[in-house]
Amino acid sequence: GRILDALDELGLRQSTAIVLVSDHGYHLGEHTFWAKKNLHEEISRVPLIISVPGMKPGRTNALAELVDMYPTLAELAGLSVPEKVQGKSLVQVLRDPSASVREGALALLLPYGVAWRTQDYAYMRYRDNTEELYDMRRDPKQFSNLVSTREYAAVLKRLRVQSAVRLQEEGIKFDIK
Repeated sequence: GRILDALDELGLRQSTAIVLVSDHGYHLGEHTFWAKKNLHEEISRVPLIISVPGMKPGRTNALAELVDMYPTLAELAGLSVPEKVQGKSLVQVLRDPSASVREGALALLLPYGVAWRTQDYAYMRYRDNTEELYDMRRDPKQFSNLVSTREYAAVLKRLRVQSAVRLQEEGIKFDIK
């Protein structure tokens, strides 16, 4: 509130974009975990609030990654973004909260594991080659690991491929023991 008040007093509010983002979370006993050695939602999700002059406030379920901040802010500032930048601009989502720029979001907790999050599923693979799969529509708190469930075999296969392709595209090597 004080920052917004100061921007108003200085007459800068209508020419200033504001971004609130934080580090990823930390388990404090959820799922019987402590610290940051897994990839459940409590670890991989971060708050992200972007306020841009001239854009209506909104709320979205669009997936985003922290690497999306640079291209988003560069586009808002009218700057070009080098092709080698890994992120995607979220400006389209800021203009239309129903829009999406990603089919999935990659989360890395190296050397422990990688996660691939889609709108419907969360897939995690750890260095010891264990896996977790959650149906986020039915089980948003991630209590029922579906990796061994025959009903989800095709989903598991698809998410394995999608996450492997994304890691390869980004040049990220994830070693399994």
